[in-house]
Amino acid sequence: MEAAFLATTYRVETPERVFDLRIGLFSTEFDAFMRHQQALLPPLAAPAASASQAIGWGIVTAYNPGERLADDQNESRQRRLRERIAASACAFFPASNIADGGEGHHASWPVEPSYLVFPVDEQQVAALGRAFGQLAVVYGERGLAPRLLWL
Repeated sequence: MEAAFLATTYRVETPERVFDLRIGLFSTEFDAFMRHQQALLPPLAAPAASASQAIGWGIVTAYNPGERLADDQNESRQRRLRERIAASACAFFPASNIADGGEGHHASWPVEPSYLVFPVDEQQVAALGRAFGQLAVVYGERGLAPRLLWL
C-alpha cells in the first residue's frame, strides 16, 4: 500500500495556481503559498500555541476507503466530507489524488477528489481520515516535505 501512496501526485487547486505535491518532496512554492494563506487566517482559527509551533495542513479524501466503491457512493461520501470541513474552523481548497499514470483512460486507479485542509495538526487530519475509513492521509507543516500519516 505504501508504494501506491508514494506513486501518487497530490494536486491542490487554488485560485492563484495549481500545486503538484509528492510525499517526501519539499515544494518551496507551496510552502510560501501556505505561509501566505495562514497569515490571512483570523487569530482564532490558528491553534493557541506559541509562534514557533508549526501550523499544519492535510490532504484527505472520502473516496474508496480501503476498497473501490461505486461512483455514487464515493460522491455521497465526498459531499459529507466537504460538509464536515465547511462546518469546522478550517479553510480548504479542492485537491485530487492522481496515481502515477492515472489521468488516462486506462488508469489502474481512478483520480480521487480530495481536499487540502488547514490549519490542522496531525491528530485533527488523522481523525478526519479515520471518520471516512481511510488508510492514510497526507500531512505537512511549513518548512517540511509532506508525509503520510498511517491510520
